[in-house]
Amino acid sequence: MGSNFKGKNIFIRALFFSLLFYPFGRAETVDKSFLTTLPPEEQAMKDEVDHWGLPFSDQLRRFISARSSFRNELGNRAPKNFILGIQHGLEKVAQNKYWFKGDYTSTVELEAARNEYECFQIAVLPDIGKSLSNVSVSPQDLRSRDSKEVIPSRMIEIYRVGYVKTVPARYPSLYTGPWPDYFLPNAPLEISGTDLGLFWVEIKVPEETSPGDYRGELTVRADSETVSVQLNLHVYDFTLPDRVPFPIAVWTNPRWPGGEEMTAEEYRPLVAEFLKHGVDPVSVGKQFFSLQENDFRVLDENLHFSFDRGLQLFEIPRAAPEQLKPLVEHLRRKGWIEKALIYSNQDEPDAELFRTENIPFYREMHSFYPELRIYLASEYHPQIDDGCDIWMTDLSTGEGVDFARNNSGKAELWFYYCHLPVRIDYIRPLIQAPNMMIDNEAVEHRLTLWLAWKYEIRGMFIWAGNWDWGGGDADRRDWENKGWHLPDKPSGFPYAGIHNGNGYLIYPGPCPSIRLKVIRDGLEDYGYFMELRKRAEHSASEKLRREAKKLLSIPEKVLIDSHYFNRNPRALIETRKEIARLIEALGE
Repeated sequence: MGSNFKGKNIFIRALFFSLLFYPFGRAETVDKSFLTTLPPEEQAMKDEVDHWGLPFSDQLRRFISARSSFRNELGNRAPKNFILGIQHGLEKVAQNKYWFKGDYTSTVELEAARNEYECFQIAVLPDIGKSLSNVSVSPQDLRSRDSKEVIPSRMIEIYRVGYVKTVPARYPSLYTGPWPDYFLPNAPLEISGTDLGLFWVEIKVPEETSPGDYRGELTVRADSETVSVQLNLHVYDFTLPDRVPFPIAVWTNPRWPGGEEMTAEEYRPLVAEFLKHGVDPVSVGKQFFSLQENDFRVLDENLHFSFDRGLQLFEIPRAAPEQLKPLVEHLRRKGWIEKALIYSNQDEPDAELFRTENIPFYREMHSFYPELRIYLASEYHPQIDDGCDIWMTDLSTGEGVDFARNNSGKAELWFYYCHLPVRIDYIRPLIQAPNMMIDNEAVEHRLTLWLAWKYEIRGMFIWAGNWDWGGGDADRRDWENKGWHLPDKPSGFPYAGIHNGNGYLIYPGPCPSIRLKVIRDGLEDYGYFMELRKRAEHSASEKLRREAKKLLSIPEKVLIDSHYFNRNPRALIETRKEIARLIEALGE
């Protein structure tokens, strides 16, 4: 997802003029005098810093300067009670309007391939002391310069962004408090106090779209005021596949937060939402049927439903080989056995368990079903490929990713993302590597796919899709009205700690999360790498092949290794643009 938002460095400019006109003592007096005119919510923040460490005095100065610049940009079209902020999809926008770090503007610049999703965020920021009701965003068609081609407004999906209040964890994060994570269907918002209102805008570029420049508008309404956001989209001259052929697997649980079981009909929308984002809900292959009854009609319906939406892999139940025979024979007849996986019999084993349990299980299962692949999350053990066909390794575990790649043997190497693996040891702190928590920065989720490309990893597993909806000590029934509450008690031994968002990437509804969206964008990045490599291999230009080789190795300005990477999204965004332009230069 490549985005470019034009803006002015209003904070630096405001600070410059403040220092120019006021001696230090005088500036402090003026600031304190102005503070007394502000509402109680602002005065309560006077001694605090934001999640980037900026004092409230400078947050306030930044906001006031932004308001002035925004109104100057719009002139008599500017609303009196709010301003707008635009942010790309690689920053999680804090709920406090004074913490906003995007651009204060009404213009958005986007770039995307055909058949690609592209996103950005619109923040509606009430003026100081103002409240807003009935805040909404609505899209219009995008038209090419000559108006002969149209990307219809139905290809633009808008969500309300909801906030989850994180709880104090045992790992460092930018802050503890409301983090944006869940999406709700587009509907009006009410905004008060020091909050902003946030909308996520997502465009799907149709596969048949001609390359070139498109322009349209979105309308932001708040009470009786209206502002138009100009949207400029450049469509590249190449096409992404419907499903980038890189598996990302999650486990799903067909239960609602209160514990009630889903029907197959209720379960399928959950499956569809994951597949819409390029993620395989592999549990679809082991639910709603019994090995004792061997009635596979619902299983077949679920798998047909999933294959139609791009499912690449599914998991079957773990059982004695003799019990699996009718199911395996059925999958062979259907031509689906090559997509089937089975999880090993001991999760995250230590060396003794691996030797005495996992290896015998692997040998026995393969003696019956040699084509059935066994996968396992584990620290490295000698002869790891004697216990699994797919070995899933955590980024921080054991001797690190380079060691794992060089010692996986004949096993296919995947990355494993879980915030509390056990029976392991670390080479570096877990929190220094990208992960999938609510309070991880968005760029971390995106970089997981860049790391997979760099290290030639064949797939990823994320624990889990919706497994932790129950939430332990958190009641999540009627969550849309009550809010999504996170457990504040540590996980029980042998697990430990508090992990904000571990165990799910989606909310009941189903409602996607920012994390799921960013993972999907990273998967599209992987598709860019695949297209660049394919075209470079067939190019007659040595110069372009050299440029492609540098980008395919991933520039160090984006990442060095799994624990040393650039947290500023700008480097990733700019590198992605370079990749897209080189793809076009290489031609078919």
